[in-house]
Order: sequence, then structure tokens, then C-alpha cells
Amino acid sequence: MKFMKRISLMLVVSLFANCTFCSSADAHFLFVYSAEGKVKVVFGEGPEPDQAKFLPGLEDMKSFTTVDGTTKSVELKKVVENDDGWFELPENSVGETVDITCAYGVFARGDKSMFLDYSAKYVRHHAASQPIKPSHELALDLVPEFVAGQLKLTAYFQGLPLSNAEVDLVQVETESLKTTTNDTGTILLSPAKRFLIRAKHVVQEDGESEGKKFSERRYYCTLVLDVGGLSDSTSRSSAIGPMKMPNAPVFLKEVDARLADFPRGMTSFGATVVDDQVYVIGGKAGKAHSYATSYQNRDVLCLNLTNEKSEWKSVGDNLGLQGLAIVGHNGKVYRIGGLEAKNKEGEDHNLHSVAHFLEFNPVDKSWKQMPNLPEGRSSLDACVVDGKVYVVGGWKMDGEKETEWARDMLMFDLADKSGQWQRIATPFTTRALAVGVHGAKLIAVGGIEQNNGPTSSVHFFDLITQQWSVGPEIPTQGNMKAFGCAAVSLDENFMVSTYDGEVFRLSDDAKNWQLVHRLNNGRFFHQMLPIGSSRFALFGGSHMEHGPQLKVKVFEVVSKN
Repeated sequence: MKFMKRISLMLVVSLFANCTFCSSADAHFLFVYSAEGKVKVVFGEGPEPDQAKFLPGLEDMKSFTTVDGTTKSVELKKVVENDDGWFELPENSVGETVDITCAYGVFARGDKSMFLDYSAKYVRHHAASQPIKPSHELALDLVPEFVAGQLKLTAYFQGLPLSNAEVDLVQVETESLKTTTNDTGTILLSPAKRFLIRAKHVVQEDGESEGKKFSERRYYCTLVLDVGGLSDSTSRSSAIGPMKMPNAPVFLKEVDARLADFPRGMTSFGATVVDDQVYVIGGKAGKAHSYATSYQNRDVLCLNLTNEKSEWKSVGDNLGLQGLAIVGHNGKVYRIGGLEAKNKEGEDHNLHSVAHFLEFNPVDKSWKQMPNLPEGRSSLDACVVDGKVYVVGGWKMDGEKETEWARDMLMFDLADKSGQWQRIATPFTTRALAVGVHGAKLIAVGGIEQNNGPTSSVHFFDLITQQWSVGPEIPTQGNMKAFGCAAVSLDENFMVSTYDGEVFRLSDDAKNWQLVHRLNNGRFFHQMLPIGSSRFALFGGSHMEHGPQLKVKVFEVVSKN
């Protein structure tokens, strides 16, 4: 925090020199940022709590966040500790951006009076190719976008690009910078771990507020931009500049397989391929973080991959579930676990993880009960190899009872359908992950950890020695990391699709990941399925900015040789 304070003061002093302000109200600005799992709003010299006596001037402050493309207001909790004060809310309760606006009021200096209008923006991560949209709530706004390894920053005023906006910037743990935007309202900057940016715009305008006259309006906007995705072992100096990836011996070519669009916008469904048929079971529609029985898919959906004119059709009924897994083996489909919402729309959530394990026969559309899991489990993933089903990750939700995270992997041998599940301890507690088999390794990728949030970690389970080992982290750059990722194994290629739209390939020696493609629109809580020896398809999923993904995208793995 002391180092952050020093850097923040560099930012304030550089603006001080030009504006010659001397009031504590002008030396203080509105900042919104993340720390300790909270989104915090402070009024001070930088992004850290300052004296609580300055907070009364923020009575008219308004707060907004954007989730799945929809902007909504959020409530902040006031916190006072000793002499310091700030506002906060849980970081997991907001979307990718938080916008704060406050018409502070009239400030007089000598014979000159001005109206101060503060804006503050926090971007949890932004390494995607698509820019964040300008806020409708902020008069002065700063919008970041990464282009060719550089940060493109655009200032907007009343929704339009603003030229000649004064911009002060600090790249945390690098150098401070003062410049102006060009004629299109933009500047280009090299990426750092965290950016602290402030813009200023002055409008000559006579007016009056609460009986006080003013001759100009001064607009200030701060932006705290976190560029995450670096592991703890990554040196600070490597945070500067675009991330370099090892060259891959393959690349992906998008092909038009003429597959029908996904039948509905859904996430957290199970999918598998059996006898050239794609089967989809379960899944959730509706708003993010909102659950109800009616939101959960009750159809067994099927798509024929051999017929270009094939459409999705329902071939069976199913209990409405999400966060389940399905695998295919010997012409059958196996449904494993999942989360059942027992509440109706508008009611308090009543969520229960189920222990179900069932076999679906596509020929006669029948279900067969298999030995249940030892306990309810959802937000898991599974794979099948040599007739053995492996279930990895997840947690148990049981209404109002405390959620229990899974601490072991489960294995069931389909050769003995009356047998029992075996437990294999795991060195991690993770859910919303992806699981696949590549060679003699079971690979568990990403997800969200019980204590550390979204992760890009990778774990290998040797199917021969029955031992776990730690694999190379996926070099994602956004704060979502590999949360809700998908994975597929094709011949000698094991690949992962992440929220930021990056598709990575595990190197031949399994020591690193190689970037092989970047999607225009990323997705998470989707599925990545093989449709041949060298092709795979992305099904379903969603994105906080782009919404549900209905287009089924097909890619062919092409050798560079």
C-alpha cells in the first residue's frame, strides 16, 4: 500500500502543477478499485481509503455496474475504521465494470467559482479484442481497449469522443506519464499490471447550484484498470508489454460446417458426441446469477452431424438441471450430477446438487438408473477413458445449508454397472472447470478455487501411476482467467477455449501452452466437442459483453508444416 500511495501522489502532483489547486477538495478525487475481494469507492489522493470527514460531500453519488450488457444501479455500504472511510460492495456481485458518478458541487477559489463533477470507473479486466462501450451514466468517461498489445484509451464527453482531454496516467510499478488525447480522443499505451488514469475537461459555463454561482464546470474522471492473468511466479517486469506465446506447430482454420445454430441461449449444460450425434442435456437460460425451475432445460437435445440440413430436436425428457456433466460410451449417454432449482421465478433461491447417475439409450429413448454418486455434486466436469468415468471438481449445494466443496475425484467402472464409485483425493478444490483426457493423462483445467477465485491452474492425473502433478498455467490475461472454460482432445492436440476468446494448445512436451487462435467473441460455460479426427466445434455458452452465443463455430486443426 505504501508503494501504491507514492505512485498515486505522483499522479496528483503532476496535475497539481498545471492547475495550481490548493484546496483539499481539489486534491481529492473519486476512485473505484478492487482490494481484498471488495470493490471500494474512496475520495482521496489515490485508490486507498482517506479520512472519513471527506465522505459527506458524496451524498449524491450514484453507482452502476454492467452485467451481460445490461447496466444496473448497485448499493454501496459505508465503512468507517478509525479516521478512514470508504464505500464498498463484494467484487463478485458486480460485472466487468463499475461506474461511479457524483455532482460534487460548487468550489470557490479566490474570486473564481467552479462546479466540480466527478466520475470514476473500475475495469476488472480488459484483455479482450472488443472495446467496452461508453457509459451512459458518466458525463466524462474513459474507455479502454487493447489493440495489438497496446492499450487504446478513448475519452468521451456526453457520449462523444473528446479531443484535447488532459490525461494523467500511472502504470503501477513503472513510470508516470502526462499527455493529451489526439483528434480522435485517443492515446496508445503499453500494458502494465494496473493503470491509474485521470482525465480532466473544463467547460466555460455560468450557472448556479444551491444558491452558489459558478463560471465554469470542471469534469474529472478516474479509471482504475487491472490487467490480470499473471501468475505469482511471473516477474513484475514481464507485466509490461504484450505477452509472448511459444509458437505452435498448428493453427486453427474456421470452416463452414453448416451446423444449425444452438437451439437456445444456455450455459452450464452437458454435451457429448455419440455415433455422430451431438447430445445436449440440462443447461440454464435467463439472467446471470438468477435461478428458477423454468430457467433449466428439460429436453434431451440432439443434432445429427452427418446431415448438413439437420436441425436440433428433442429426443427425450430430463430433470431440469445445470452444472452437470454427460459423457458418451458404447452408444450410451451418461448423465452425472447437476444442480436443481426448486424455486419459481421471483422466489428465494432453493438450489440443490443432485447425486444422480443415469444412462440414456438413444435407440429407445429410455433412462436407466445407475449407482448414485456418494453425495450430491454440481458445477463439475467429467470424462470417460477405457470404460471408466472420472468426475472432477464441483460442490454440494443443499438449500440453506452451507455449501461443501468437493475434495476428491470420483471414478466408476462401466464394466460393472452395479459397482460403486471410488474416491481419489485431489490436491485442489475447484469448480466450473474443464476436464479431458490426453494420452495417459487426465487433465483438469481452470475453474474457480474455493479460496482464491478464478484460476488458470492445470493439474495432471497420470492414469497409469495414479498420481497427481501440477501442469503449466494457461497464460490468460483477464481476471476471469480459465473460469468456465471448455476443453477438447484431438489426436495429438489438447486445446482449451477461455472467456477472453483465446484458444490454447498444450505443447507436445506438456510444459507450456501455445496460443493458436483468438475468437472475435469469447464465451464461457460452453462446450468444445470433437466432430472428426481434426475438427472441433464450440457450442453454446455466453459472454458478459456479447450475451448468449447461438452460433456453432467449427474449426479445423491445420499443421504448419
